Amino acid sequence: MTRFLTLLLTAVCAASLMGAPAHALAHKGESYSAAQSIVPMSVAVSAVRQAYPGAEVLSGRLVNGENPYYMIRILTREGRRLDVRVDARSGRVRR
Repeated sequence: MTRFLTLLLTAVCAASLMGAPAHALAHKGESYSAAQSIVPMSVAVSAVRQAYPGAEVLSGRLVNGENPYYMIRILTREGRRLDVRVDARSGRVRR
C-alpha cells in the first residue's frame, strides 16, 4: 500500500510540474516579469511555416538565455535543411 501511495504521489507531482508555467520553475532569486514571458512553440512553428511555405518542420527546441529563442529545424521545398530562429518573446522569425 505504501508503494502504491508513493507512486501516486510521484505521478501527481510530476503532472503538476509539467503543467506549470516557466516562471514557476525558476530558481530562488530569479524574477520574471510579464515582458519576459514566452510564446508557445506552436506560435513559433506557425511563424516559420508562414515564412517558409511548403517547408516540413523536423524539430524544435527552446534556447533559454537573456534573449530566449526557438530553434526550429525545417526541410525546405528545395530539399535544404535550415535552422530557423524565432524570438521566443515576440514569435517573430529572425532573419
